[in-house]
Amino acid sequence: MENKNEIKNDNKKNLKKIIKNTSFFVLLIILTYYFIFRKIDRKGLWDALSHTKLIYVLIAAFFASFYLTCEAVNHYRNLKMLKEKTTFKKCLKYSIVGFFFSAITPAATGGQPVQIYYMHKDNISYTNATITILVQSFAYLATMIILGIIGYIINYHYISNLGFIEYFFFIGVLVNGFITGICLIAMFSKKLSQKLSNFIYKIIHKFNEEKANKFNEKFSVQLKEYHDSAKFLLNNKIVLIKTFISTSIQLICYHSVAFFIFLALGVQHINYFKITFLQSVLYLSVSILPLPGTVGVNETGFSLIYNPIIPKNIVDSAMLLSRGVSFYLIVIITGIILLIISLKKKNKGIN
Repeated sequence: MENKNEIKNDNKKNLKKIIKNTSFFVLLIILTYYFIFRKIDRKGLWDALSHTKLIYVLIAAFFASFYLTCEAVNHYRNLKMLKEKTTFKKCLKYSIVGFFFSAITPAATGGQPVQIYYMHKDNISYTNATITILVQSFAYLATMIILGIIGYIINYHYISNLGFIEYFFFIGVLVNGFITGICLIAMFSKKLSQKLSNFIYKIIHKFNEEKANKFNEKFSVQLKEYHDSAKFLLNNKIVLIKTFISTSIQLICYHSVAFFIFLALGVQHINYFKITFLQSVLYLSVSILPLPGTVGVNETGFSLIYNPIIPKNIVDSAMLLSRGVSFYLIVIITGIILLIISLKKKNKGIN
């Protein structure tokens, strides 16, 4: 009975968190588009949207959804390598779960824990689930930085004149590079990771002894997970290479959405690589901001990057369509899928 009550309480807490995060997410969207629409030439906007070529919008939607497929491929490959019984359909579910909860939580912190939870519910060991997610996260973070730097080099003369974006780009490289560095230390150097743990513990201990002790407990568990991941990577280098390739395809496809949206709106003489890699710069620049789905800053950044080279009414329409296709549409679809999954589980429980 106690276990059942605990599960019910946990479910209630999780539901409250989801409602709270979703409400904040929706509020951010409303505020963002309220302030954006106030400045937009609505007549020009609707005129541009009315002449949109649907075929390019559909191609953009395909490229955006392919993002989930590539992540599912990585999960499937890595879980199979770890001798776990799974299917591609289940791995696609983990990608859907990750995208939705990353979208509605600050700094995308909710996606990975929920993915591990769903994997564990499908009888995948906690250790292997954690290794799979950590390997994916490491490859994603490293690839995001690499593509962003390539994008900056390709578009150096253009981006260096944007000021605001360039500053955020450098901060993005530094912060994400620092996180990647800590991950590498934690994975491959027990001595350095222990020293890092002790250093952080001492700082927290000066302010709060209880929180310092809790940190020590959690960090020791996480270190074991990172070391397990390191062993997996060292023993399966080819899998890591394949994960990097899949992740590169995943992000390049995702960054391509804006190019096809510009084509849909009739913009001519645009370079695929320029637009795609400008998106990689924008993506890295806004990734450091702890807002759910980077709502608000992504839209603002999009306008700032493309205003100098694309007509104003087209940029506004492209921003709405690009974010609508690559983010909001996928959030809605993944949310509906998760709702169907949870309703099916409830019905099975009743039966």
